[in-house]
Amino acid sequence: MKIHIWSIIRYLFIFILIVFFVLVFKQNYLVFLLFPYVILPAVLIPAFLVNVKKLEVSGSAAVSDLEVGSNILFYTEYSNPTFYPFLKCILSFTIRNQYYDSDKLNILNISMMPKTKDKVNISVMTSKTGMVVFEGKNIQVTGFMGMVSMTLPAAINVEVAVFPKKSKHIEVAEIPYSEGYDEYTEPDLKGSLSSDIKEIREYRPGDRMSRIHWKISAKIDELAVKEMERTSVMSLVLVPELEKSLIDDTVETLDALCRELSERGERFEVCLYNDVACMFDYYVIDDEEALQNCYRDMYYLPLYEGADKAKEAYYSSGQKSSLLVSVCGKKVGLFEDGLEVDITQ
Repeated sequence: MKIHIWSIIRYLFIFILIVFFVLVFKQNYLVFLLFPYVILPAVLIPAFLVNVKKLEVSGSAAVSDLEVGSNILFYTEYSNPTFYPFLKCILSFTIRNQYYDSDKLNILNISMMPKTKDKVNISVMTSKTGMVVFEGKNIQVTGFMGMVSMTLPAAINVEVAVFPKKSKHIEVAEIPYSEGYDEYTEPDLKGSLSSDIKEIREYRPGDRMSRIHWKISAKIDELAVKEMERTSVMSLVLVPELEKSLIDDTVETLDALCRELSERGERFEVCLYNDVACMFDYYVIDDEEALQNCYRDMYYLPLYEGADKAKEAYYSSGQKSSLLVSVCGKKVGLFEDGLEVDITQ
């Protein structure tokens, strides 16, 4: 709780002024103001301290994902279940893209009247791909006559994935496979997952319902997802470079390339490189859902400086494919055993 000294002084000054008018100018009717003027702070300030803890603030979004260039509609929902009116509430929040640093703090003034539940719309225009996060910092509530205030945490964290706009496909020549598939491959099936379970992990937004392990989920009372073993070796791997200054162009180019290869019926994977953990994650792109899941995970990866860092790390770590497509900004390069080959028509 914070006590506002100047508000208290102002309140006392008005009280002294009323007493002065009563004693000096014999304005006896003003005596009727003195009693509530003394009683109100003693009653309303404790009531404020009790009821302010019952306020509820939350956030949501109209959609969980959309294309770049569209408006994101966030909602700030608030509720005052008490009979106490909170006329001055200041919500501090940020709206940022995970890929772009922004410490700008936004302020929203709301009034929480007694026994009300309402929401405020916040519209944001998207111009870049990435994960847009609406995060509430705190809400400052001021009580009777501005004498006291309390700052409460605002538990708001809403994420909306902004995908690249579906653009024209990249015109590239037919891409050959270098070695084909191994003896365990099932070439008539899309993807490369076996029936062998590699591990059980907690559910993440975007995971397919078919991957949920229902028996274990029922036992632990939360969703658990099956992570499957891979049974085939894809000979074509797309490796996007998460270079900080080119990330928006990289995502758009990767999207166009994935759609071009999918239309041709090519089997391929996207390999995401985590520069901090020095790890690779593979995503078989066989439908729109798989591509979007790949983007969601990519939006959380740290960016770095360097146009060939992921490609060099891929070959130096002895990864599985000899045919690699490097995507950096608008540049697409095909590499076979580390040597670049012509991919354009």
